[in-house]
Amino acid sequence: MLHHRYIRTLLELIALALVVLSIGLPRLAGLARYVTPDEYMWLTRSANFYEALNNRDYANTFQRSHPGVTILWAGAAGMLRTFPGYTDLDPGQLDPDKFHKIIESKKSPVSMLALLREDRLILVIVQTIILLISYLYARRLLGTLPALLGFLLIAFDPFHLGLTRLLHLDGLMANFTLLSLLAFLVYLVNRRLINLLVSGAAAGLGLLTKSPAVLLVPVIGLLALIELWKATRSEGFSWKVFWRYAWPVLFWFVTGAVVFTIFWPAMWVHPIQTIAGVFGLAQEYAEEGHSSELFFNGRIIPDGDLGLPYFYFYPLTYLWRVTPVVLMGLLLALWGGIRRRSPFDKREARLTVLGLLLLSIVFVFVMTLGEKKFDRYILPVYPALDLIAGLGWYALFAYLWQRKPSRAWHFLVVLVLAVPIVFQVTSALITYPYYLSYYNPLMGGSRKAPQVMQIGWGEGIDQAARYLNQKPHAEKLKVISWYDTGSFSYFFDGPNRTFWSNTDKNPDNWKKFITSDYAVIYVGQWQRRIPESVLDYVANLEPEKTIWINGLEYVRIYKLP
Repeated sequence: MLHHRYIRTLLELIALALVVLSIGLPRLAGLARYVTPDEYMWLTRSANFYEALNNRDYANTFQRSHPGVTILWAGAAGMLRTFPGYTDLDPGQLDPDKFHKIIESKKSPVSMLALLREDRLILVIVQTIILLISYLYARRLLGTLPALLGFLLIAFDPFHLGLTRLLHLDGLMANFTLLSLLAFLVYLVNRRLINLLVSGAAAGLGLLTKSPAVLLVPVIGLLALIELWKATRSEGFSWKVFWRYAWPVLFWFVTGAVVFTIFWPAMWVHPIQTIAGVFGLAQEYAEEGHSSELFFNGRIIPDGDLGLPYFYFYPLTYLWRVTPVVLMGLLLALWGGIRRRSPFDKREARLTVLGLLLLSIVFVFVMTLGEKKFDRYILPVYPALDLIAGLGWYALFAYLWQRKPSRAWHFLVVLVLAVPIVFQVTSALITYPYYLSYYNPLMGGSRKAPQVMQIGWGEGIDQAARYLNQKPHAEKLKVISWYDTGSFSYFFDGPNRTFWSNTDKNPDNWKKFITSDYAVIYVGQWQRRIPESVLDYVANLEPEKTIWINGLEYVRIYKLP
């Protein structure tokens, strides 16, 4: 018996190590390979946050209504590690251009790209810890192998992987959301207060990251109501039974609120204005939509309005972003749930699936109501459904394992189970380091994606800069590019210019374009036809260089006459 216990402990440690390596390594590799267009703003906000903390100017720790506070803490830690004397310059609260000038000046010991890499590194370590704790909770609910399968699918989900290695909000919010839900589900099973504390704290940190994490409130409330309904069916209704399920929700909410307040100094001085700012932006996103053209499902949407007529936006983008392994796993989970195959024969597994499905449905439904939509806005759905898919694959494994008692058959079953994991790993790693370039081959993959999805978030711009850096006297070349700030300027040795959507309407911008040596045209431009006059101008030119990633054309480089 003791021997079996040691073997089991060893296998659990191996599984734990496998989870950590699978989450950490693909997210740590190539952190400085390319830059997304939003990250330069979060670098600036992080520096302003660091400056505000240092001067005890707590009101200015409110940098953005998203609110992105956890990102700002990571960015401030990056500043402390790479440029601790930044505040000695007395910079004040800067806009991105002025901040970039300081970092690229002789006063700074670090470059923008090196600073971004440091911030990303800190975030990846945090993301790995959050997912590791989430795995431990999932293991309590599901057992080692089902939890391991689910978290391997999460670790190598290309969309989740791509977004959880950036200095950005959605990946961190998704992981805090998953942790909060799993910890609350474990609390419902064993009623230990520590799990309720972890769940509430994770919810508070998720809300500090991005306001849609507030959607955990109805999910937690619904789960408590379902458990209350079950209790009243067996025990009858009484205020004692009601309070048994009401006080944990109240305690969870208060814990989240306390964490939200403690870790955001702006709440210490202006709590009402701070909260109003956060939810005011959420309302703005829900009502006003995008400020520029969008491309979706073969159409250019001039006003960027993706309201209720586009109710299918998130289901369709999910199908494009998910892997065949996960889709097959979800079908197997449906089969396993209906037939009550292991692990669906256990209450804990059914409760877990219920919670994950509630989270997914609530997120998709509420995000669909908003005018502003991006595929990444429902990122919490991806790890939730990945985990359910892992249960589906385990149900198939358990069913096949019991068919025959022979060792040869069991070995074959293990090989069968290894196939989807290898396929999932391959789906992610073949796109390295541009994981967001993955599109589901069952939907048409790279060949069909540009006809449906708006492609590109900075991928390939780095390669354009490196190509132009090889030109003679590159530092003197005048290059105009899309996503200039950050995505291009972090890699190009010379001065550069920015495309504006009103280039054809503004004489100064048009002069800047036609007097440039090179134009770097991005996929998002020709998909949305912006600026139209620029695209018409280069239509008669042959690109000197085109950049393809994972079967997708991302960049065209034109030498301007």
